[in-house]
This record gives sequence, C-alpha cells and structure tokens, in this order.
Amino acid sequence: MNQIKKLKLRLNECFKHYPQAHHFYDGPYHGGKSFYSYYLDEEGMRVFDGPFHYQLSCVSSYGSILHNEAQGRFLNGLKNGVWHYYYKSGTHTMKLTVNYVKGSIDGQVYYEEITTNMIKRKSAKTKIAFHSSQRKPTGAVEGFMHGHKIKALLDAEGLPHDEWSSEIFDNEHGEWKVVELWNHGRLEKAERNLFTYGRKETIAPYMCQKLNELIDEINHTMLRIVQHGSQGGLSYIPCL
Repeated sequence: MNQIKKLKLRLNECFKHYPQAHHFYDGPYHGGKSFYSYYLDEEGMRVFDGPFHYQLSCVSSYGSILHNEAQGRFLNGLKNGVWHYYYKSGTHTMKLTVNYVKGSIDGQVYYEEITTNMIKRKSAKTKIAFHSSQRKPTGAVEGFMHGHKIKALLDAEGLPHDEWSSEIFDNEHGEWKVVELWNHGRLEKAERNLFTYGRKETIAPYMCQKLNELIDEINHTMLRIVQHGSQGGLSYIPCL
C-alpha cells in the first residue's frame, strides 16, 4: 500500500467525526501534481481542509530542471500551521519554513538559499531566522547572508532598532565589520570597521535593504509556489 492510500485511510478515520463530508483530490494542479483534502460549501465549491502536498518538475526556458514543492495544512480554506516550501533550478536551491495562523504568516520563519558557482566550485549560502507577527517581521534576525554573519533587531512595530551588524572576511580587505545603530526606525550611525587597516569609515546603511531583497525573494519566488489560502506575503521593513 503506497503512502497516499495509507494517508487517505488515516484521514477517513479522522474526518468521520467532522460535520462536513471530506473528499480527496489526487491529480493535476497548476502544471504539477497535488494531493489534498477538502469539503464542499453551500455553493458546491471546494474548501481546502486538511493536508496539502504539491509538486512540480519541468524544464525551464533556460534548459535547467525546475522543481517546486509545497507541503502543509489548510483549515477551512486558509493555510494554518507549519508549511514547507522548496525550490530548485539548476545550481540555485531555496528552502522556506513558515508558520501560518488563519492564512497569515505568524510565528517563526526560516529561510535557506544556496547558489553554486560551477566555474569557481564555490557556494554562496544564506540562512536567516526571524519571527513574524501577523505578516510583519519583528524581534531578532540572525543568520548568514551570502556567507556573512548578520544580526539585527526589529521592534514590536517592525522598525529597525538597536545595533545591526554584519561580520565579513574577504580577500580584498581581510576582516571587517559593518555596524548600523537604529532607534525605532531612525538611523543614528552607520560605519565600517576595517580591522585589517585599523580604521573606521562612515558608510551608507544597506543591511535593511538587503533584508527587504530577501523578503522580496520569499514573497515572489517561494510563496508563489502555492498562493491559495494566504492573506498575503511578508511585510517589508520600513527603511528611512
């Protein structure tokens, strides 16, 4: 017995206590294949409710193999609970884990991206974790962006606050660190500490913009894999 049949048997046992009769779909969905459970509303329209799994594999216009996948649960037509998204095209791989509450991203967000340069045989990695409150990023932001360690903080309103820092080591300048000081969305200082040369330089802030570029990637590449049942993507960080 395959996994889909086993899952259907378990769900039938679970759904028999529900007021609505639940059904299962296993077939084509937006160019790929999907399995999900649903019930019918008063107008006979499907309301997604229960587990959902979607896969798409195809050849892109550039000739590389494109693979998309999404897995999670719906509650009365809205995404609810933990969802996993996966995207791979050639040497570019992205993974996203988010938590939904009634269709709104609320809870821990974890994003991972790996881009491999086949000529140099090197990989640029991004791993970022942060919290979202009703689609708005808040609290601590920690991880690696393109291989560089980053720490940031957003206040309860989602505004940049306190010290933001990025630690970098490269072949041009050796060891250096970027520090931005924010006060509830207002920039107070931005500088680069060049440890190799023993000096500091005033610079234009850029870390907030980089995080918004990452959010844009999440919204327009990852979350678009399955848009059904969502109240929208992540909100962008206001950068003054």
